[in-house]
Amino acid sequence: MWNATSSTSRFSTRRIPAGEADARNATQAVLSALGERLDETRSHHLDGQLPEEIGTHLVEGASGRRFDYDEFLERVPERTDRAEVGGPERLVEAVVGALFEHVEENEREDLRERLEELDFEEAIPESGPGTRSDSNTAGQQSSVS
Repeated sequence: MWNATSSTSRFSTRRIPAGEADARNATQAVLSALGERLDETRSHHLDGQLPEEIGTHLVEGASGRRFDYDEFLERVPERTDRAEVGGPERLVEAVVGALFEHVEENEREDLRERLEELDFEEAIPESGPGTRSDSNTAGQQSSVS
């Protein structure tokens, strides 16, 4: 479904200034911090849909910790070994966007809703599957029916 090479390609199409090693490092940093904030069950569901080298970062640490979006953004650079991966906001949006592209629709919708509940809306990309514009369009379509 998702391998390190395709994740790197996804990063480059999202204009993150990073080579393959930097993109991998950024992916690990964001997923690790996200896994700490999400509940254990959700992290394991997402992990099960990703290759081991990617998904394990969601479940390797403690889960269900309570911190706001600003603290989440502070945790991302703390986990990167390299400075050339861009700002945490762009990294988070790129990694969450790639995650949305590679998980099943029901998991994508559940994750999007959970991010909104946590006031992590800024992590939700503005375009692509499961995004802010995608969810707004879905809500408008269901109200028309």
